[in-house]
Amino acid sequence: MIDIRRFYRNKLVQLQEIRKLEKRRLKLFAFTRLILFVLVVLAIFVIVPKSISAGLSIVISCLVLFLITVKAYNNQNEKYKHTQALITVNTNEISAIDHDYSVFESGDNFIDHEHPYSYDMDLFGTGSLYQYLNRTVTFKGKELLASLLIKETLESETIVSRQKAVNELSSMIDLLQNFRAAGSFQKDESSDVELLKEWINKPVQYLSNKLMIFIARVFPVVLCICIVLSFFLPVFRSISILLFLTNLLIVGTKLTLNSREHGLISKHLRTLRKYAVLFSIIEKVNYKGQKLNVLYDILISGSNSASKSILNLSQIISAFDNRLNILAAIFLEGILLWDIQCMLRLEKWRKQKGIYFEEWMDKLAEFDAYTSLATFAFNHPSYVYPEISMTTILETKSIGHFLIPSGQRVCNDFKIAKKGEFRIITGANMAGKSTFLRTIATNLVMAMAGAPVCAEKLIFKPMIVFSSMRTSDSLNKNESYFYAELKRLKEMLDRLKKGDDLFIILDEILKGTNSLDKQKGSRSALKQILKYKGTGIIATHDLALAGIESEFPGQVKNLCFEIEIDNTCISFDYRLRKGITTKMNASLLMQQMGILEE
Repeated sequence: MIDIRRFYRNKLVQLQEIRKLEKRRLKLFAFTRLILFVLVVLAIFVIVPKSISAGLSIVISCLVLFLITVKAYNNQNEKYKHTQALITVNTNEISAIDHDYSVFESGDNFIDHEHPYSYDMDLFGTGSLYQYLNRTVTFKGKELLASLLIKETLESETIVSRQKAVNELSSMIDLLQNFRAAGSFQKDESSDVELLKEWINKPVQYLSNKLMIFIARVFPVVLCICIVLSFFLPVFRSISILLFLTNLLIVGTKLTLNSREHGLISKHLRTLRKYAVLFSIIEKVNYKGQKLNVLYDILISGSNSASKSILNLSQIISAFDNRLNILAAIFLEGILLWDIQCMLRLEKWRKQKGIYFEEWMDKLAEFDAYTSLATFAFNHPSYVYPEISMTTILETKSIGHFLIPSGQRVCNDFKIAKKGEFRIITGANMAGKSTFLRTIATNLVMAMAGAPVCAEKLIFKPMIVFSSMRTSDSLNKNESYFYAELKRLKEMLDRLKKGDDLFIILDEILKGTNSLDKQKGSRSALKQILKYKGTGIIATHDLALAGIESEFPGQVKNLCFEIEIDNTCISFDYRLRKGITTKMNASLLMQQMGILEE
């Protein structure tokens, strides 16, 4: 099995050597550019006065070489920046392997206290599963990655196709890293795609105006002919000037419209260039899996691929930006009706390519989200892709929590054979009950997202996860903690009554009331769940609740996490056992912290 840390370190060393070489090339191009510039100046002021033909030959030759060198320098600079981005990618991955993933976005904006399970399971926020997974470089990719975690997919075909896509991409680590590096140069926002979609759906102003199309096609040609003729017939000089001023007047009448359009689209230029590069990276590979093949086919359908079409749009916008240079704008507008030409090209693009834009962006987001899952799969070669079953609810071997480092992680076996079965888990404080609940839930969520799971084996039936672990009160809604918890339980029971297939995870329910009320209410709530064939797990300190096992033989089973107490020393092994716990530790922990006297 590949040593992931060594892989990234070796990759980092290789990239650092490449960066040194590229930096030397950059210096060489910069020096060559300077020398050529000096030669041009010397030729103009020293050689031209002595020999015009020789001087001009040197000037033209040096200028041509200067322009070639400038282009070579810019290309080399792009390579250098890409290599630097790849170095950052690999440096971050080494940190992530050591469980420092703070550099990645945490998804705070996706935290939802009302969601059926995401808040309970720490899916979003600092130190969350999302932050651990997230390698996305587009805003829509971030949204889709979050959606994969919070919107369960119950269709087995969809889950299997995701698994195949993630597995295939995980073997293309260079592709994934190039994609991430290219996407890191420009950060896009949620408004970027929405504003671009809004722009694409705007009605055309010029393509529907036949007179304006005629003017744009004919007037520049006529003016250029007149300019050429003016060298031979002086009368055409006046005609050229008149046509030049006429063109400026025509552009002036449309100045407000053109400026508004330019202001709307030009601010997205860098983002569009980023999208074009990302599309080109995706399009360079021949994929085997159906899901990736469909994605690929959509991106290259039509007369131009997504990358070429988006690049073409960015080039039109870049040309439109020439209007910002006042001197250049006067000549471009007066001779070529530049604004109108650019507007026609933009409207033509919208008409021909705009219909594909939204689908292209959806596929880019999909690939972006899968890049995160595929990188996760590559980083954890010991993790397995779960098997889907229509009968077995959940069967695991050595299942553990993703966010606990492998050296500290304690894994357990767990099984719920059929619908309607429930497991009651008892144990002392800090024995591992809540962590185990989150272990089961997060692995189920990842399984339905199509990712590998932290287990040696996992067989599951796709179900809707519903939890009640971290209910909180709300001053804004004037709700107490207890009332909020009751609402949560009622929502769960209502969904069970409707026939929803829920996998329920409960942690010490009815914490907001006294012990007698809690015991009575917890038993009643659990019996209601069992009545409607609810399936899942409940963790509790209430040993009396474990007595329900005898009332529902075969349907309810007791499991526990035990502790070892040696005088004042408490040890935890976090191993899941059969039966009911026999040891509690609250008083001893309070004594050790000085809260209670010994």
